[in-house]
This record gives sequence, C-alpha cells and structure tokens, in this order.
Amino acid sequence: MKISKDTKISALIKANPKSIEAIAGINKHFRKLNNPILRRTLAKRVTIEDAAKIGNTTVDVFFEKLKSIGFTVADAVQSGENISQKQFKSEKMIDIKNGEIVELDVRPDIESGVDPFNRIMSALDTLPEDATLKVINVFEPIPLINLLTAKGYNSEVERPTDGVVITYLKKGAGKKPKLNLKETPKTDLEAFNAKMMEFGANLKTIDVRDMEMPMPMATILMELENLPDGYALFVHHKKLPKFLLPELKNRNYHFLSNRVDASNVKLLIYR
Repeated sequence: MKISKDTKISALIKANPKSIEAIAGINKHFRKLNNPILRRTLAKRVTIEDAAKIGNTTVDVFFEKLKSIGFTVADAVQSGENISQKQFKSEKMIDIKNGEIVELDVRPDIESGVDPFNRIMSALDTLPEDATLKVINVFEPIPLINLLTAKGYNSEVERPTDGVVITYLKKGAGKKPKLNLKETPKTDLEAFNAKMMEFGANLKTIDVRDMEMPMPMATILMELENLPDGYALFVHHKKLPKFLLPELKNRNYHFLSNRVDASNVKLLIYR
C-alpha cells in the first residue's frame, strides 16, 4: 500500500494490523492505540500528518516505521522539521489567553481509555462569553482543533513539561459559532419509515440504551466504521445524541430520527 502524509491511521491499520504496534513504538503518545475504543473513535479522524503533530515528531519518522512493515511512501517529507513545533509557532501569534480561563483536565479520561470529546464539547457549549477553555491533555488534540477551527474557534498549544500538552480554545471575534449541539432535527415519521423500507434487510441493528457514556457514541462510530456498503445502521437510543450529530455530518453520514417517547429514540444512519 502506498501512503502519504494524508493517509488516515485507520487505513493503515486496516491494510496491516501490525501498524498499531509500529506506531505505538514511535513514542509513548501512541500507546493509546492499543485501546480498541480510542483506536476506533480516533484513528478514522487522524492522518499521518495529524499523528505526527500529536506525537511531537515528524512525518519522516512515521514513514520509516511504516516502511519497515511493508508500506511504500508516495510523497515523503524530507525536511525533518518537527511539524508540531511548526504549528505551535503559528498558533503563538494568536493571543487568546486574555480574560477568564476555564480549566479542564482530561488526562484521567485518557488514562482510563475514555475519549474526552464529550466533556470538551460540553465545556465549550457552556463556556462564558469571551472566556478561554484550557484543556490539559497528554497529546495535542489535532482532530478536535481541526473541527473547532472550522467552527470559528482559535487555538494555542503549549508543552510546559514532557507528557503534558495544554490547548487553549476560544471562540473567534464576533458572534459565537454555533456547534449545533442543541439542534433537534424534526421527526418526519413518514420519511423515516420510507427510508427503513428502502434499506429493507440491509440494516444493522444495535441497542445502546443501557450503555454508560461515552459508550453509546463510541459504539455507534465503531459500527459505522464496519458497516457494509449499501447498509444503514438502525440504533435504539434513549435520547437524541447531540454530540454525535456533528461527527456524523463530518463523516458524510445522513440520519433520520423517530422519537417514540421521552426515553426511546430510534435513529437511522446511512450514506
């Protein structure tokens, strides 16, 4: 398989499962790939270039590791420059630490194998006007930064000590960007039933109603990753998963919902 800086980590793992061990061996930042939940929720969002930023290393280091297990490089980067530090320099030009700072330490989440995405998005949703969210992590959350940059947020990254990465997040000037986390799509029962009939037997059904957070979202994303072409995912949920909706849109999925009652929502997710 030919790879480039834009190749997704999930594609590497799919092509060769030995990629997990190879990447984990680069440095300690990547050992979390051994956790199947984090691997399946994060790997699909992260490219080799993103991962180099997360691990404070270079794309060339990734290429050398991956070539050793059979991959070939289509467009190797020869500069050897530390990509994370390059991005850090550009981000330092943005002064976003004036005013109130709200601190959120997600290291316990990472240590326990939990994706901190929900906590961070919830904290941003309730962040006071003109305040900055200070996220303390063990790696640079490149997928989150990319998502929020598209939503109008500024970011700044610091590495005060080894193994500690601080990411400052603040909304851009003007009106607060809408993350659509509270948006409740209108239920069209006729459209929902029509789409169900359209897929017929090509449905994968899962029930996440009894799962603790963040397992419903992680489980849905895992199932979508392995969903056969031409299939839809039919989900029994206890509520409309507001944190999942932006991620579905980002992955080019469509969905319909049918609220049966206050604690019973049916979701149909498809492409």
